[in-house]
Amino acid sequence: MIKRTSSIRALVILAPLFAASLLRAGDKPWNAKPYQSWDAKDVQQIMTDSPWVARTTVQRSWLLSQKDTVVQPEQPQISGGVRAVPNVMGTIQSNTGATDAQVDESKRQVNVYVYWYSSRLIRAASAREGVLRGVMDQSAVQKSVDAPQSDYEIVLRMDDMSPFIGKDQSFYQQNVFLQMRKGKLKLPPSKVRTERMGTTSEDIVFSFPKTMNGTPTIAGDETDVVFSCKVADQTVRVQFKPKKMVDQFGTDL
Repeated sequence: MIKRTSSIRALVILAPLFAASLLRAGDKPWNAKPYQSWDAKDVQQIMTDSPWVARTTVQRSWLLSQKDTVVQPEQPQISGGVRAVPNVMGTIQSNTGATDAQVDESKRQVNVYVYWYSSRLIRAASAREGVLRGVMDQSAVQKSVDAPQSDYEIVLRMDDMSPFIGKDQSFYQQNVFLQMRKGKLKLPPSKVRTERMGTTSEDIVFSFPKTMNGTPTIAGDETDVVFSCKVADQTVRVQFKPKKMVDQFGTDL
């Protein structure tokens, strides 16, 4: 009986410590550390594997030029600057004489990254990386983080941006939207621009209004927001979950 009582007492003492260790193991940099103390690994995780980033693929149905093939990216590295997002995609490399029929089937798969870029977390991670590289000071980071965001901003990056060449505002108005699953609102972009964010290619930045007629476009109880964009004869659809997009300061859209 004495031994059993001692064992139970030991478990009672150790249980909170065990639970605390599990909690620490599950902590993410966006809720475990202030951004001033993020290291390169933290920044990489935020920018590539967090609720603010969605990844998918499409199959290349458009023709490559006769001199271009797609090569796979090296280990992802975060690009510097407040407006930068990581170059985690493949690049186009000249290979004179190659035709579309000769392109390896695996290289027809095009990686797609979609970033919720109006998030203070993503802006902080981009700026923090600049500090780690020595191209920004901490005051500039704070200024970037505190900058008001009048719209939701979504950034689209693909291995090959060819399907968007020559597309105008009317195309995006008809073929790109945010759709709220619970609220049922289907929202086209209010503005679209291209921007070079630390890479050799231009990303597409979509702006969506935060309010319409004084009403929030993404309600506080919204469960899922789907970003949809037509790419050639396919459609990219990725899902964001606002209830998971929470940092140490609260909901972060």
